[in-house]
Amino acid sequence: MSGKTVLIGLNEINFDFLDYYISKGELQNFKTLFAQSQRIETTSESEYHLLEPWIQWVTVHTGLSYDEHKVYRLGDIVENSELSQIFEELEAEGKKVAAISPFNAANKLKNSSFFIPDPWTKTKVTGSSFSKKLYQAIHQAVNDNAQEKISLTSIVTLLQAFLLYVPVSSWMGYVKNILDRKKPGTKAIILDKLLADVFLKLWKKHKPDFANLFLNSGAHIQHHYMFNSAAYTGPLSNPEWYCPSGYDPFIKVMKVYDKIIGRLLSIKDLRIIVATGLHQHPHEHLTYYYRLKDHKAFIQELGIDNFTDIQPRMSRDFLIQFSDKTATALAAEKLSALICAQDSEPIFDVDNRGDSLFIELVYPNEAQEGMTITSAQHNLTVSDFNDKMSFVAIKNGEHNGIGYLISNMDLKSEQKIKLTQVKDLIKQVVLSS
Repeated sequence: MSGKTVLIGLNEINFDFLDYYISKGELQNFKTLFAQSQRIETTSESEYHLLEPWIQWVTVHTGLSYDEHKVYRLGDIVENSELSQIFEELEAEGKKVAAISPFNAANKLKNSSFFIPDPWTKTKVTGSSFSKKLYQAIHQAVNDNAQEKISLTSIVTLLQAFLLYVPVSSWMGYVKNILDRKKPGTKAIILDKLLADVFLKLWKKHKPDFANLFLNSGAHIQHHYMFNSAAYTGPLSNPEWYCPSGYDPFIKVMKVYDKIIGRLLSIKDLRIIVATGLHQHPHEHLTYYYRLKDHKAFIQELGIDNFTDIQPRMSRDFLIQFSDKTATALAAEKLSALICAQDSEPIFDVDNRGDSLFIELVYPNEAQEGMTITSAQHNLTVSDFNDKMSFVAIKNGEHNGIGYLISNMDLKSEQKIKLTQVKDLIKQVVLSS
């Protein structure tokens, strides 16, 4: 095979679910890929709170465990300039390197053809001026998704990307998805389709030695709609208003991924490595997810106004930065003490890093009209909190530390390896040409 290698990150995908669909005659390109080399299991952290994809993909990129890299938050990688990633290591070996949406990765490349970060990591964009516009559009659309807000500028940029990067043969598929955009998971699928089309067009133009494409909609759909998958055999089901019985968003995204795999397999001598980082197993009850509508306004309503920046992150999470540790500690106390007056459930989980707080909105129940949150120790009451947050989804899947690795070549690896070994395994493939 030639020295061109592509790493496809299919975040958290359950291979046993793929086996089910393959047994039903679906996903023929995955079937072909599975037949071409052994399936390798990867193992990662033992503590559940460390089984977050933004931690695990840093492990893939650096070859370090969490205890070694200490990257706990999405976006933290940018502040860890001393960490060495596979991208710049391969570039130092004389290889041309490129990436689309590599999860929680910092762009430290000096001579990349293209590098478009994931929507939540603020690192530099490499490529054309349009690549920078495209990143801003994706960033805006993804981070405001819970409120279904997308700016006119973002719409125009995404339409331009469609015309520039999507082959005419794929247009009808997009039209069908856009007409079905209200159906569960469809908007996430459209984004991954577009990212893949951008990647493939840029890859064919520049042909880097190593390129990484990261796709997250499959993880999102498993996480929020696994109970609707035909491969799920558990007792739970989603409410009809949320995802109708008989509708399976997971097979829809996997058919999209199957076509992407097929397009890659059709490229002569291309080395393909697919990694999942983790996988998911079914959640055991219904847990609701929410996101603040206006992070800044809400924080100021609590009387917290001495912050320097607020940055929304994935789904329920956001980051607040302060100029001193005292202000950080006081804000952490206020946020940590808030509970729902109706059921006493906590509202936020807060991680204090001294000059910043990483906050997750963890209220798990269905929000009722007139929901009030309180903190007796701070004499705080916020009425109608249900109007200050947007419903995001219902949790269906939860993280499992076992991930998978598959390729169209013999990776010459043991059947079970640690996730920390994946970086060197990939480097060995790239540098073997």
